Amino acid sequence: MNSISEIQSRNLNPPERSRERRLRIALAAGTGLLFALSFPPIPTGLAAFVALVPLLFLIERLPSWGAVFRFSYLAFLVGNAGTIWWISGWWGEDPWLKLAGVIVNFIHPLLLTPPLVIYFFLRKRLGFISAAVSFPFLWTSWEWLLHLPELSFPWLVLANTQTYDTTNIQFISWTGAFGLSFWIVLINTVFFVSTRQLLHGIWSLRSRRMAAAAVALVLLILLPKIHSAIVLNDPVPAAGQLRVGIIQPNIDPYDKWDEGETPMQKLQQLMHIYDSLAAEDMDVMLLPETAIPFRILQPTYAEEWRWLRTHVDSVGIPLLAGFPHTVWYDDPETAPGSARRIPDSPLRYHDFNSALLMHPAEMIPQIYHKSRLTPLSERIPYLDALPFLQDALTWGVGISNWGLGNDTTVFRLRTEENEEGFWAMICYETLYPSFVAGFAKRGAEAFGVITNDGWFGHSSGPYQLMQYTVLRAVENRRAVARCANNGISCFIDPYGRVRQKTGLYTRTGIMGSIPLIREQTFYTRHGDWFPGGATVIAGFFVLFSIIVRYYRK
Repeated sequence: MNSISEIQSRNLNPPERSRERRLRIALAAGTGLLFALSFPPIPTGLAAFVALVPLLFLIERLPSWGAVFRFSYLAFLVGNAGTIWWISGWWGEDPWLKLAGVIVNFIHPLLLTPPLVIYFFLRKRLGFISAAVSFPFLWTSWEWLLHLPELSFPWLVLANTQTYDTTNIQFISWTGAFGLSFWIVLINTVFFVSTRQLLHGIWSLRSRRMAAAAVALVLLILLPKIHSAIVLNDPVPAAGQLRVGIIQPNIDPYDKWDEGETPMQKLQQLMHIYDSLAAEDMDVMLLPETAIPFRILQPTYAEEWRWLRTHVDSVGIPLLAGFPHTVWYDDPETAPGSARRIPDSPLRYHDFNSALLMHPAEMIPQIYHKSRLTPLSERIPYLDALPFLQDALTWGVGISNWGLGNDTTVFRLRTEENEEGFWAMICYETLYPSFVAGFAKRGAEAFGVITNDGWFGHSSGPYQLMQYTVLRAVENRRAVARCANNGISCFIDPYGRVRQKTGLYTRTGIMGSIPLIREQTFYTRHGDWFPGGATVIAGFFVLFSIIVRYYRK
């Protein structure tokens, strides 16, 4: 395999240039294909452990950072197309969703290229081995930094490839999911370095360095398995059990917002499954995201609210459901910039994608506002600072431009024995590790998920989002009850093992008991210490390369 200097020094004739270009495209496409084959619903994630190797070999052949950027973009464009092709909702009727999905598929690969470009710079300034050592830190820190801003889409974090193998991932209760990404990239890097050095004749099969690399690979593979085996054989004691009913109504996400039925008819339809499960002894019943597709707490719907409250009172089982919640601001001066205006009125308001918890005989529900919103699909990022874009996002269904919640609400769920902490994340919030851990730290002893994955159709989307929830369970040692409008609903234990999965696009209800755990994991208590540390180390490599360049000059 040729090095950078060798490729640059050669004066290639046209046939050689053509072959070289084809080889470069093949290497980039190879990484893209392996990347796509790493994510659910592919049930192993094994391709992730070598997915970056072709791209790293390709960088050895490239003469400039511009070439690294272009071929890295190509690699991740292929990977994105093979992984989140469904995001545009091609089977639906909403033109904005289609456009937003196309934009994401073309822009998101750009965001994955910087670690490779920085690696190239370090490769030139510090040498091959130093750059290789830095690469897992560069990748992990960049993944972490990308998930922090309001304009973030952490769907393709490498950790998400390993959700099927619970015998490997239990260590993330210490490091969080970004520790899993680091582990994956480290295996890629060790495999690449050892193979590259062998091909160049720098190492031999019998050399000490090759032996050290082989031992490192074996340890990297075995240690997580040994740790997981110990953890799985020594379960965390539960403080009790929560009996949960999950209602999967299978209502078309487009049809539920139309005017074909009255709000009362929609509400009564939802409560049929609630009534069918009510014969069982449940502590709480879950309905999915925006299951109540109208502003039921507004005075306009006072009759529907009274009916629902009376119904829950008569059945006697607490109900947790998704709904749109409107918050009014009397003073336009103190209202957020993104708040909507009422024509010819000082009043302004926000609609929040929300969850409510109703207890029997309780007049006022507990409410949580969704705090992590899908960019472009649910809200224009930084809308408070750019309010003139308010009308740029107009959905064909539902409510456009949801308000951005900042709630820290942990529901207090009263059971026969006690009052328990329970929190229900809403759909996309599943993707944010430290955000979810914050609710466990504030007292959530079990998690719920309410989601509406019907926009994804019969694609890999529902499987991916369901599997990613496994990581949140393991990080915090919290059981999860997942309620999806069109599927997949399920229960996930504190070790990431999935139980009672429902099928897609079926109307059903399931019941199960999940453990309540009060003990907090190291990750729950300390959050993203691992990627924060990786960012410091990555910054050190970059700073050192700048210093080296300065002194060389």
